[in-house]
Amino acid sequence: MKSFLAWVIILVVLSGYAKNQTATNNIKDYQYTVPQKTNDGWETASLNSVNLDAGLIRELFERIDDNSYKNIHSVLLVKNGKLVVEEYFPGRDSTGQYQAYTLDTLHEIHSATKSVNSILIGIAIDQHLIRSVDEKISTFFPEYSDIFTNKEKGAICLKNLLSMTAGLSWDEWTYPSYTDPRNDAAMMASKADFFRYVLERPVATTPGTKFVYNSGISLMLGEIIYKASGLRADKFAERHLFLPLGITNYSWGKAPNGVVNTLGGLALRPRDMAKIGCLFLNGGRWQGKQIVSEKWVKDSTKQQIGVSQLPTWFLVDGYGYQWWLGSFHVRGQTIGSYSARGRGGQFIIVYPALQMVAVFTGWNDNELLGQPLDMLQRYILPAAIRN
Repeated sequence: MKSFLAWVIILVVLSGYAKNQTATNNIKDYQYTVPQKTNDGWETASLNSVNLDAGLIRELFERIDDNSYKNIHSVLLVKNGKLVVEEYFPGRDSTGQYQAYTLDTLHEIHSATKSVNSILIGIAIDQHLIRSVDEKISTFFPEYSDIFTNKEKGAICLKNLLSMTAGLSWDEWTYPSYTDPRNDAAMMASKADFFRYVLERPVATTPGTKFVYNSGISLMLGEIIYKASGLRADKFAERHLFLPLGITNYSWGKAPNGVVNTLGGLALRPRDMAKIGCLFLNGGRWQGKQIVSEKWVKDSTKQQIGVSQLPTWFLVDGYGYQWWLGSFHVRGQTIGSYSARGRGGQFIIVYPALQMVAVFTGWNDNELLGQPLDMLQRYILPAAIRN
């Protein structure tokens, strides 16, 4: 299954590459301009019209220009439903190739794919293709009945997959290289039957009690879409999510056997990433149309399990249904957020209290991954919270 391994490996390049191959953005004397209005459904507006501090935003882009922030590909801000900041920069992608980025460039969003796929589960429940998050996963995978004779594995339900609390032994962080056989995601990719590998992992904890990051169960969620609807996840998304959002340009990697890479294979335009954020910010609606239920949005973005093993700079303390939850502390205020996050610095971050969505793309597969969080803390959130 070398070709399957290839699309998993695209999640990662050798750590430290971006540190040694810095791209220069060559943007001198940054001048803010209102984002371009196109026919993709976005209303655009100026910073002043939504009361964002233009000086702080200008300072942010000066720091990108002088490479204080490295290899950033895009920064977009939506405030009060309007696209008010949209900037693109040249840089190196996950293969090390240098390229320009524009509003029409598809960008790999890596594990932010997981959050998009979670929306598909919500739509399938809305359409009564799946009964509820309490449905046992054994009902979707009768071919693995021998595995589900284990009482604890038989108890695993859809909610446990969505919240990364399946209780199965899994480690893809101790050895983060996706070519390392000690990484469970890499081992899964080498197997003829991905799902059997996931389900045969030993039970480590009671399902529902502990968060363990597991890309294998995110892959299973995509297969559940197929089992429930008869459509592969990419086609289900195209029909029930992308087209209603006006997203017509995307790519989504597949394995040779047709399994869609719902753990990290989706590529979108940053403008369309922002639509995903605004869809949730608006309770599952886009331009007045309900695409996924408000209940699903609320359940997905409330804490289903606490997260404790991440470094504090990651600014995360909980997990919903494939969405990260965290708080930012700015000017004496605590600002709650939920986010889709992908390797290398792909972020869709939603701030309900500020009616704001921030999108970042780039490629920094090292300690610079968290640069967008620093940008938010130092410049963007202070620009929105004006004492």
